[in-house]
Amino acid sequence: MERKIAQKPNKFIVGEIAFCNGGCTMQLPTFYKVVRRTEKTIWLVVLESQLVEHDGYGQVGHKIPVDIQKGAVFYRRVKNWNNSSSEVQEFAYERNWGIIEPWDGLAKYYNCLD
Repeated sequence: MERKIAQKPNKFIVGEIAFCNGGCTMQLPTFYKVVRRTEKTIWLVVLESQLVEHDGYGQVGHKIPVDIQKGAVFYRRVKNWNNSSSEVQEFAYERNWGIIEPWDGLAKYYNCLD
């Protein structure tokens, strides 16, 4: 059986989900939905998320997004960097939180232990 490796998305697309793995000593993934897009700007709204597996206390586990909006729409400037395969990777920056990038569809590690 041949093993296929999923390609990580590298562009923001309207209707798709993006994420940011914020937190200084913790891993606190935040999910966003891209609601509008121009060449240099994306408009995002925060989505609710849920634990799909955890340690029994809800402090450590993996999270996925739920299509329930939380908060108002906001915008961020789209920036680019060249990743290891010489493709352009888009990202946006959330001040005091981290880098927002297109979500690869995998559950993200969550850890609220400080």
